[in-house]
Amino acid sequence: MTLIHTMAQYATLWAIADYMEQKYISKKPKQDWHKSFRMVTVGAFVIAPLVYGWVRVAERISPGNQLRNVLKKVFIGQTIFAPFAISTFYASTSLLEGKSVEQFKSEWSEKFPATYTNNLKVWPAVQIVNFSYVPLIHRPKVMGCVSFIWSMYLCFQKEDAYAEV
Repeated sequence: MTLIHTMAQYATLWAIADYMEQKYISKKPKQDWHKSFRMVTVGAFVIAPLVYGWVRVAERISPGNQLRNVLKKVFIGQTIFAPFAISTFYASTSLLEGKSVEQFKSEWSEKFPATYTNNLKVWPAVQIVNFSYVPLIHRPKVMGCVSFIWSMYLCFQKEDAYAEV
């Protein structure tokens, strides 16, 4: 799977995830298409390249699917990649929303701890399976499919009225 294919997959998944989040989770009476555009932009042009690069870097750092190597990748993923990716999500969406650096810092301080904690409930298990059984070329696809649900959560986190949930 190429970077372009990964970006297209993420654009599609994030578009659907944001639509579903607005309609069924936040139950907005009207779709906020500007927010949807921001989420698709971040999913396709920020998160997809991060994930695409991460699975390749992880494989170089700890090649193979032996349990020791897989656990090393998962550990690095959860201690370095995940905090970076979550922070990048909040920074890039804040930038597209026209927020100031201070507003970004405030939102990040408020939302990062819960987002990271919930990340730890989902992604380590996904990564163990992904790094153990899925060929390198298909790993971004697997992460993208799980990311569909994760994206709905992230889109929900960007709903200011619901940020404390």
